Amino acid sequence: MPGLVGGFGNTNNVINYKICSFLFSSFQEDKGKFENSVSSIYSNSIKLQNKYSKQLNSYLAGLIEGDGTISIHESNSTAKKYRPMIIVVFKKSDLPLANYLCELTQCGKVYIKPNRGYVLWQISDLLGVFKIINIINGYMRTPKHEALQRAITWYNDYILKNKNSILPSTKDIISLIYPMECLPLDESPIDSNSWLAGFTDADGNFSINIHQRKNKNSSRVQPFFRLEIRQNYHRDDKITKDKLSYYFIMSQIANFLGVNLYSRSRNLNEKVFSSFIVMVANQSSLDITINYFNKFSLLSSKYLDYLDWLKIVEIRKKSNQTSFYLKLTNLIRKDFNKTRVTFT
Repeated sequence: MPGLVGGFGNTNNVINYKICSFLFSSFQEDKGKFENSVSSIYSNSIKLQNKYSKQLNSYLAGLIEGDGTISIHESNSTAKKYRPMIIVVFKKSDLPLANYLCELTQCGKVYIKPNRGYVLWQISDLLGVFKIINIINGYMRTPKHEALQRAITWYNDYILKNKNSILPSTKDIISLIYPMECLPLDESPIDSNSWLAGFTDADGNFSINIHQRKNKNSSRVQPFFRLEIRQNYHRDDKITKDKLSYYFIMSQIANFLGVNLYSRSRNLNEKVFSSFIVMVANQSSLDITINYFNKFSLLSSKYLDYLDWLKIVEIRKKSNQTSFYLKLTNLIRKDFNKTRVTFT
């Protein structure tokens, strides 16, 4: 297992790592080979100390909560049964990021959809899904946390059903971790980890608008940072039966950035789509945004947009909307966001 995979660098998660070994052994013909490796897995896992693990955990949580799906078969469903599955959607230009995360975690496969303009990172094997669950558990901040709860319940039920068939040397380990605990929502400050970087790689946008001033022969350049997400999660609260809303987390982000939270509704394909929007435009909020992303870097192609956007913000502080500034803005906008053709 690669050293950068977050969450396996402490003794508590060594136990969870050994569950992975148990799950893996359930599908192996040669269980004796697994039994001989138990002690070495334990000793090597304790040595896994990596300063990047917390940031990988929170980044992946934000990315999955933005553009990912944790899919679990309902026990009362009549549809074809399937094991838990995690799918993350990337735009076509972010294939390098999808491949990077796949290789880093050693989980799942990347599928290119050339005619659809997007890339899928799909984790459907028992071990891979369990690893990702372990990584993001305790770092989620949105209503999608309920899907994590259902996934952990599925694994607890799976372990319970298979306890009698496991190796004797593994029974003591299983007894220590069963049932697995679903950790609560992360309520730490937004700027304490890289969750917002992952969430922005999924649902964020950097833009540069040029406004023609009325009654003046001049233009004004305005950089924006924007986050938009639907208002309600697709499932209701199990207890209250109310809609699970993204209002709380979007309010937290807005408060952190020092801006207001907006809502809007629009018709899309004869359906009403309601969303929450965080919009950053004033200089003090732009500074907060810059400080955060300089500390917790974006990993997708939006990082390149951020760098170009940052040039405009920094020059804007020193410039009085000169002709050079406007020319530079127009030049950057030709290779920016949807029009970007240059990647590194």
